Amino acid sequence: MNCVQIELGDRSYEMQIGCCILKEMLCDVQGRAMFVVDDNVMPLLGDTLSVDDERSLMTMFASETNKMMGSVEKIWDAMLDAGHDRATTLVAVGGGIVGDVGGFAAATFMRGVPLIQVPTTLLAMVDASIGGKTGVNTTRTRSDGSEILGKNLAGAFWQPKKVIADVQMLQSLDARQLRCGLAECVKHAMLGNPALLAFIEANAESILDCELKVMEELVFRSASIKAKVVSRDEREGGERALLNLGHTFAHAMEPMPALGLLHGEAVSIGLVAAANCSEALGLVRDGFVDRTREVLSKLGLPVRMQTAIPTTECITMMQLDKKNRDGKMRLVLPEGDCGAVITEDVDLETISLALLAVGAC
Repeated sequence: MNCVQIELGDRSYEMQIGCCILKEMLCDVQGRAMFVVDDNVMPLLGDTLSVDDERSLMTMFASETNKMMGSVEKIWDAMLDAGHDRATTLVAVGGGIVGDVGGFAAATFMRGVPLIQVPTTLLAMVDASIGGKTGVNTTRTRSDGSEILGKNLAGAFWQPKKVIADVQMLQSLDARQLRCGLAECVKHAMLGNPALLAFIEANAESILDCELKVMEELVFRSASIKAKVVSRDEREGGERALLNLGHTFAHAMEPMPALGLLHGEAVSIGLVAAANCSEALGLVRDGFVDRTREVLSKLGLPVRMQTAIPTTECITMMQLDKKNRDGKMRLVLPEGDCGAVITEDVDLETISLALLAVGAC
């Protein structure tokens, strides 16, 4: 088993990464506990989670449209009905949606209860479960009167007490869900970590086949990168914002029904858009965009929209991004061979060109 430390003073915790460790770890949860479990994961746990006077259980259908305050309220109600209090530990078992919603419920129930994150998807293991970000979507009305989701616009920082990642669970994912997590791994590699990018390129076939030894190494390497950034900047006051590389573009595309994108797929296209933006600004060398496209395509990820969305509509959504300050759009863009920079001075024409390069109209 590998362990990653997230160093945050008295809020420090450990991420445990291994194979076939989940059932033992869940059985070892001490004291009163509320388990919030992804519907898709529950059948894989068998009789591991027994309900008694101290341990309660509820399942949740994980979808972006269900990642709303109503789901948080259902968790609160279930905890109150079971007689839980501030000594109860909430254990979120599932992908990033369950982790975000369960984490937000833990942060707000009786002003905060202990949290254990148990990510079961690659995306959640390498990204969503680390760093204490929790949140839900909100509904926004577009200019044509239709509604669209505003990604993670309500939330809180709430660090878990522990993260448990069992890579065996990844073998239960379909190929599309597995690939979604790979986009975040590539993002981490683009933040000054060429060795991770080389590892991904060299082991692409084994990764797509979900070979457990390779997956444990991939999760350990990628999670270690995020853990170091979070340890230096817990609340995104500076460096941590770099982890949003490609995400301003991605968060604009992901909620659009016409595109039908999962989060990791939107991030993949967002990384290509960000690379194009950097190329137009002279921040990266020639060939950087091509290499970005090549590695993402090699992993089976999309690198452009399959349905053309007007650039104006994309930019309107980008302007809602929670990273923006004082009405200025803040973009995280690649810089150099393997680095990133936060900028607020990218003109709308350059952003439009970057969107056109990934299939907008």
